Amino acid sequence: MEWNCWKMLKGINMSFLLEFKGLICCSEMGPSSSGKTQVCLRTASNVARNHMVLYLDTGNSFSPQRIAYFLGKTISPSSAQAKNQFLQKVMSNISCHSVFDIFAMFDVLHQLESYLRCQDGRGGFQMRLLIVDSISSLISPVLGSSSTLGRALMTSAGYLLKKLAHQHNLAVLIINHTVGGEGGSSKPALGDSWKCIPHSRLFLSCDRGSNTYNVSILRHPSMASGKAARFVI
Repeated sequence: MEWNCWKMLKGINMSFLLEFKGLICCSEMGPSSSGKTQVCLRTASNVARNHMVLYLDTGNSFSPQRIAYFLGKTISPSSAQAKNQFLQKVMSNISCHSVFDIFAMFDVLHQLESYLRCQDGRGGFQMRLLIVDSISSLISPVLGSSSTLGRALMTSAGYLLKKLAHQHNLAVLIINHTVGGEGGSSKPALGDSWKCIPHSRLFLSCDRGSNTYNVSILRHPSMASGKAARFVI
C-alpha cells in the first residue's frame, strides 16, 4: 500500500487535500504563526496511532502536550486509565530528535536509512512518516556562508529525503519558512532552487485574531495550483 502525506493530514479538516494521490514528499511554507508546526504535530498524532513517526525538531517546537491535546479530542469516552494507556502508546511511536545543524540532520537521516532497510518486508509497526521542522532553519545558515557549499548541501538533503520516501514507502513532511521579498511580498526562505525538490508545496497563513488557517496549493504534479481551503486545528 502506498502512503502519502494527504492520508496523514486526515482529521485536520483539509478534506480537499485528501483527494490527492501518490504524493510522498510535501513541503509546507508560510510566515511565522501560520500553523506549520501545528499541522506537523496534528499529522504526527494521526499517524502514530498505528505507525511510527520520526520528528526532526530544529527549534524546540515539538510539544508532547500538544500531541496529547490533539489525541484527547478524538478519544472515545473511557476510563482515565484507558486514556492514559492510549496516550502512552501513541507517544511511544513518535521519536523526536533535536537537530541544530544540517550535518546533525544528515547523521539522523543516514541512521534512519539503515533502520528502514532492516524494517522493509517485516510485519508489525513500521516507520511511515518523517517530519522536518524546519529544513530552512538548517540550510539557510550554510547558504549565507558559502553559496556553493550551501546549494550542494541543500541538493544533497533534498535528494536523500526523496530517496527515503521513494525506496521505503515513507511520507515526508517538511517545513520551509518565508522571508520578505520585493514590495513587501513573501518568498521561500530557501529560494527557487528548493522549489523543484518536493512533489508538492503548500502555503499556509492564519487569519489574525482567530484560530482559522488558510492553505493553498503552490505546486502539485497533476493538479493546477491555486486551489485553497480554510481549516481549524
